[in-house]
Amino acid sequence: MTDSKPDTRDWSVAWKNPFVIAWVVILVIVLSVNFFMVSMAIVTNPGLVVDDYYEQGKHMDTILAEEKRMEQIGWQLEVDLPILSEAKPDTIKLAVKDKEGNPLEVDTAILYYYRPSDRKLDGQISMNKVDGVGMYQQTISLPVKGKWDLIMEVTKGDIRFNIGRSIMVQDPE
Repeated sequence: MTDSKPDTRDWSVAWKNPFVIAWVVILVIVLSVNFFMVSMAIVTNPGLVVDDYYEQGKHMDTILAEEKRMEQIGWQLEVDLPILSEAKPDTIKLAVKDKEGNPLEVDTAILYYYRPSDRKLDGQISMNKVDGVGMYQQTISLPVKGKWDLIMEVTKGDIRFNIGRSIMVQDPE
């Protein structure tokens, strides 16, 4: 004969039930992680480079019309872009050609550079004319490694033509 003790635990009080305690602990952990993630999203950089992104989005049809106009103009921008390293000066060369491939003289040639994660590093440099028609160059040094967006823009009179490219700046060797 086995001497079994009757179960005298009182499960009517929820806080004494181990299953209720386990569910409360899991709930607290999930809510804590969510609170941490939301606070990190608020504190860190939102990643928006443009202040008036909504206004620019409303003018998307204008942007698309500009791209179509640039296709019709048919200018060719040949950019000789070396592999850039962090804080190391390198020379960027640009050749501007018309629709038929002939060198084209322009009024201005500007290189805009954008750091998607830190707008304080954004800037622009004007390209200097070098020997030959439609040939431009400039030395650039990007201060940090990582992803950068470049836009090369040339203007002649009221005609503006640009191309964009994303690059990765490497560690200095």
